[in-house]
Amino acid sequence: MGAALPETAPSRLFLSGNEAVALAVRDAGCRVAAAYPGTPSTEILEEVSRFPDLYTEWSVNEKVSLEVALGASMVGARAFCAMKHVGLNVAADALMTMTVTGTEGGLVIAVADDVGMSSSQNEQDSRFWARFAHLPMFEPADAQESYDMTRAACALSERFRCPVLLRLTTRICHVKGRVLAGEREAHEPAGFVKDPQRWVMVPGNAKPRVALMYEREDALRAAAAESAFNPLVEGSDRSVGFVTSGPAYMHVRETFPNAPVLKLGQSWPLPLARVRELAASVDQLQVVEETEPLVENELRAAGIACAGKDVLPRVGELSPDRLRPAVARLRGETVAAEA
Repeated sequence: MGAALPETAPSRLFLSGNEAVALAVRDAGCRVAAAYPGTPSTEILEEVSRFPDLYTEWSVNEKVSLEVALGASMVGARAFCAMKHVGLNVAADALMTMTVTGTEGGLVIAVADDVGMSSSQNEQDSRFWARFAHLPMFEPADAQESYDMTRAACALSERFRCPVLLRLTTRICHVKGRVLAGEREAHEPAGFVKDPQRWVMVPGNAKPRVALMYEREDALRAAAAESAFNPLVEGSDRSVGFVTSGPAYMHVRETFPNAPVLKLGQSWPLPLARVRELAASVDQLQVVEETEPLVENELRAAGIACAGKDVLPRVGELSPDRLRPAVARLRGETVAAEA
């Protein structure tokens, strides 16, 4: 259990990613938070429950937690739910209909991937749910971004009237860092508007909304291209440029401080134009992603040449000691044999 979060946020705090997300849920004006426990996400709801003016519950499973949050969103309240990566499989039925109906109040779904399998039976990559469900996703790289992106996700959800996924990893959830908190927002629910054609997804109602879902995805792609969470960090060494996200970004910056890097914070829909900009300015492009080659495959399908899992492992965190020999091979350098 972490230290109790303050009722009135001071300017600077020392928080884990889970604690930062919890504080952002309160500060974004959320009224309802539901979850099902599972490491590495458990502490989020434990921390949110400390705030007396939020309704919180441990639901009987992840699907119910997501439906509770959707119910709050339907009446215009901002809502939040959390689960670990395997839990989103349980909630998938609700998720895949919710992406068609959309939402009203901002709805953020935090899903914590256990990269390295410190407490899980598999190493599922939840970014595929954003692609599969045509929903936006944020990937914080530290505790500060966990706070900032949770609040930004809530606002983006209301702007596009859809759920927003927040992909955390074990390292983000449990490692602490300094967090500069913002002012707390007051958000009043507008109330439920009866609209069976929107909320009752029989085939006749669903068909026109699926078309709207694809239109929304096009607009989300344009928003990702302009997002401040997708910065192109310049570098003097143009031999290799990197496309990366989440904590892998920190590892890349530590290992190759002079390399140009496209950091994908608002990572889906993928901002291909920004990737092309980087690719045109470097000799080689390396995708560094934990764990599956989602971005790599998307870039190759778009005709953008890149290296990825052909030189990097698909299992575990991509720490500096794994990045250095992989990129050395990409550059054609001799790699010393491990002792």
